[in-house]
Amino acid sequence: MTAAVSPPGGRREAVAEAFGIWLRSPVGTRLVEAEREALRGAARRFHGDALLWVGSAPRLLDITSQCMVRARVFATPQRVGCPMAWNSGASGREPQVVVARPARLPFGAGEVDGVVLHHALEMAVDPRATLREAVRVLRVGGRLVVVGFNPLSPWLFAKLLPAFRRLRAVSAPRLLDWLALLDLALDARPSYLSIPSVWALAKPGARSPRMGAGGRWWRGLPIGGAYLVAARKAAPGLIEAPRGPAAKFGVPVPSATALSRLAA
Repeated sequence: MTAAVSPPGGRREAVAEAFGIWLRSPVGTRLVEAEREALRGAARRFHGDALLWVGSAPRLLDITSQCMVRARVFATPQRVGCPMAWNSGASGREPQVVVARPARLPFGAGEVDGVVLHHALEMAVDPRATLREAVRVLRVGGRLVVVGFNPLSPWLFAKLLPAFRRLRAVSAPRLLDWLALLDLALDARPSYLSIPSVWALAKPGARSPRMGAGGRWWRGLPIGGAYLVAARKAAPGLIEAPRGPAAKFGVPVPSATALSRLAA
């Protein structure tokens, strides 16, 4: 795997820096720790030669220390210092840090086995371009995990805070549409963070948030403040059927996108 450093864009670098500072605040730390628990389970499924993490919270990379991957790379649009000693992980190697634009990753097509986009879409000038780039560098069969804020929740009003003003949240339904167009198959339904707003998170004595259902009335309701989506890259034009005989036997079938291309 070859890694060259791409120069970050000034505007997005400032956005990432402001958001990174907020993530290190007491409230941001509570959010990161809640996301850590959700990401820990998703990280166990990564394996192969390389795992790429794109985001502004390098301290979260320690949850990948037990992943069955040979190399871990943290890509960020800003130059960051390591806030803690890196864990060398199962491979015995420390992660590499690469300063790069998320929409122009310094890797070849299909060169990594797993990608994590930790609030990277919100910080992107073009979220779709960032997602396409992540899928480009992901090998067929590789896994993609996306963590993002849910704009269909009270977290939408977090844009009143300076660190959130220039973030562009992508809703989970829209993200699922984009993933389908890119021939990615979901591993499971999206998980949601069971906390209503950033102000509720900041209240003294507030319960620690967690991914998934926070109570009976939360079950099946996509209104949590943040979400986690996990998907797998299928062969071009092929996705696994969500149900039916083909899915039962694991037979890949043409996606709707592929069928439309064939009909054109």
